[in-house]
Amino acid sequence: MAETLIITGVKRIGKEVCKHLLGRGYNLAVVYRSSEEQVKELKGVGKDRVLGIRADLTEESSYRRVVEETVERFGRIDGFVHLASPYERINLEDTDISDIESHMRPITYAFFGISKEAYKVMRKNKGAVKGRIVAFGDWAVERTPYKNYSAYFIAKGALHTAVRVLAKEFAPEVIVNCIALGPVLIPEGMDRQKWERILARTPLKREVSMEDVVTLTEFLLRAESITGEVICLDGGRHIAGSGV
Repeated sequence: MAETLIITGVKRIGKEVCKHLLGRGYNLAVVYRSSEEQVKELKGVGKDRVLGIRADLTEESSYRRVVEETVERFGRIDGFVHLASPYERINLEDTDISDIESHMRPITYAFFGISKEAYKVMRKNKGAVKGRIVAFGDWAVERTPYKNYSAYFIAKGALHTAVRVLAKEFAPEVIVNCIALGPVLIPEGMDRQKWERILARTPLKREVSMEDVVTLTEFLLRAESITGEVICLDGGRHIAGSGV
């Protein structure tokens, strides 16, 4: 029986991760709010191995529903990959608790809630490792967060902590790890010259390879001896700092 993954966030990087995993034979329950076109494209690739689940990850009630719909369709859950994340530039003086909450809910609360519900199902699987969970974080949380994204970084910092907490709570049955990304794709709305300046401050002076992103994701979905790790995949930017 094919292994089944829940994946949140199917725009940009998430879509490429999904395509790669479909090519490896996984069933995917793809959670989205407004990415109909991306889900349609993935269904064109994976056919009946792709289940689209429309959900608002700011709503706690969606977490259990996502897991229930996945099990109803595929009968099992073997992994959870969490990419969903708002990324809003907000000056500190304009940032309030509601901004932090609007980032925490889809980034951290959804990760915790879906992981907890999926864990109950994964524990029924055979083998020493019964499931794997992979979160996508941010290199700067671990090193040098930059200005004007305080709500985003607070939420991502909580996500990194949640990874370590759940790795301990779910051991030894379910493995939990995090990929802390650096510059992969230019953010929507960013000036190209600014993007080039960011890459110039990166030791490798180039974008993070999408091939590396999908390969590391797949590795963590197969690993048996690594848990609670936050792995920087950032072209070495963590040793250079943000510069802002």
